[in-house]
Amino acid sequence: MSRRRIPETWAIIGVSLLMVMALGLLARGLVRNTDRAAQLGDLAVSRAMDSQHTMLDLLLKTYAWDIQQEAAYLTGGDSTSEKDLQERWLAVLRSRFAINSIGVADDRGNGSLLQHEDSIWRFSLTRMDTVPASCIVRQWSMRGQAYGVDTLHPAVGTDPRKAPWFSQALEARQDGPVWTLGSDTASRTMHLSMLLRGGERKANYQVVHFDVDPDAMFAGASQWGKEVSSIMLTSSGTPLTLLDTSVVGRAWAKALASWRPFERSDDVKITLGEHSFVARMAPYDLNGIRLFSGVMVGFGPIEHWNDEGRTALWWVSGLLLLLGILLVTVYLQSRNAEMRVQRQTRRSTIQARNLAQVTDEREVLDREVHHRVKNNLQVVSSLLNLQAERVPLAEAQKEFIRGKRRIDSMALVHHKLYRQKDLAHVDLGIFLNDLATALAAMYAPESRGVSHTVDSAGVKMDADTSIQLGMITCELLANCHQHAFPYSTGGHIDIIVRDVGEGNFTLSVKDNGKGSAGAANNRAALGLEIVEALSEQLDGKVRMVEGEGTTMEVTFRSIGR
Repeated sequence: MSRRRIPETWAIIGVSLLMVMALGLLARGLVRNTDRAAQLGDLAVSRAMDSQHTMLDLLLKTYAWDIQQEAAYLTGGDSTSEKDLQERWLAVLRSRFAINSIGVADDRGNGSLLQHEDSIWRFSLTRMDTVPASCIVRQWSMRGQAYGVDTLHPAVGTDPRKAPWFSQALEARQDGPVWTLGSDTASRTMHLSMLLRGGERKANYQVVHFDVDPDAMFAGASQWGKEVSSIMLTSSGTPLTLLDTSVVGRAWAKALASWRPFERSDDVKITLGEHSFVARMAPYDLNGIRLFSGVMVGFGPIEHWNDEGRTALWWVSGLLLLLGILLVTVYLQSRNAEMRVQRQTRRSTIQARNLAQVTDEREVLDREVHHRVKNNLQVVSSLLNLQAERVPLAEAQKEFIRGKRRIDSMALVHHKLYRQKDLAHVDLGIFLNDLATALAAMYAPESRGVSHTVDSAGVKMDADTSIQLGMITCELLANCHQHAFPYSTGGHIDIIVRDVGEGNFTLSVKDNGKGSAGAANNRAALGLEIVEALSEQLDGKVRMVEGEGTTMEVTFRSIGR
């Protein structure tokens, strides 16, 4: 096993262990999922009870704040005439639909009361300190239509000091609003009263009170639905709100039938057909009385959520098993693929070694060919040199010498080429600089004062194109050495190669000598004819520019491209 394979194996083993642990945890979750419904039900009931008590606290505090406002008004020293009380209490009753009446009574039994029944407003002014006691009542409709003015109703003038709310306010250990349940269980009325000391009536004390309808008061705080519902009960277990005949109402009736106040009991579980519920009752203490708050939660959504969770656990377990199977399959496939890659790598290595060997052999053969061509050209050059010595005419002897030099140039091109490291990508900068240096040595000592520079911009060519460019460069440099610098002052030659795009290149040979116009005007000159012929082989052309010296520009294309 390779070193690279060892970390992958340990990674797969680690993932497999993690998957086994995950499957174990899922199995444990599935086993304990049966108790989760009961836990969720208990949690839902506890949260519903907390929410119910929070809403009750906020609701009852608003009524306590209202009666405290009335107490502050009655003891504040402002005018509390019949008209003022009537207008103020009308605003309170219209804003608080749960309040059926507002009244105030003093220690002598005198009091004022504003109440509404159905669509009638009734304002009563009771005087118990007169003989005989009197009660003056004024009635009008909610639209403002008067039914009677200063009508005497002796039967209404009962003594308010005998009411439970009056004595409850007096017996309160601390000043503040006190709650009292009405004695008539059928009406389900709650009284909120508060003891006042002093006031403009100059009585020893007064008691202000609200008569509150529990159905209307708890309508906003009680929740009623299939999932969560709530109810308010008296200390004896009597509902303060009406129960309907729906499934939830019948479930409440069944739960209350088995519940006993002031006895410790667990949550009550009820089943009606296919519906199941759990109910809980808890005491809720007010200043003056104790009530019970009950909440009921339907088990249908909880069981649905629990089933969804169980289903999700099974799905996750199945997916983990499938993932394990896929992991094993991928592992086996990766092993097979790695073995195939290793075999292919070995074959590729062998092929690359063989190819490198063949390439090296070809390089050696190419270099040997160029070396033999150079040697053969040198033999031809020596033969021409011997032939020139036997020619009696001086002009003919010069032509032999010129031919010998061209052959020497061709030999020089092959010599410099096979010395390159890479024959497939010949660096023209190095190649042309070696040619220029060697060619200058051929024209010594006249060329000692002539310098040169080569700028190829990193352009590289194949061997065939490089041979043609080398021969063109040799002809152009020979023309410069023979015609551009006739004097001993010397000069300079620039050799420039540029890639002009779209597969085209330029070779420029520029001298700063006197120019070679004489040779250029003679179209039969052999050197320029050779340059033009070699340029045509490269799909190029030759252009000469004269000015401060002479510039020969050859445009060409690479043979190997």
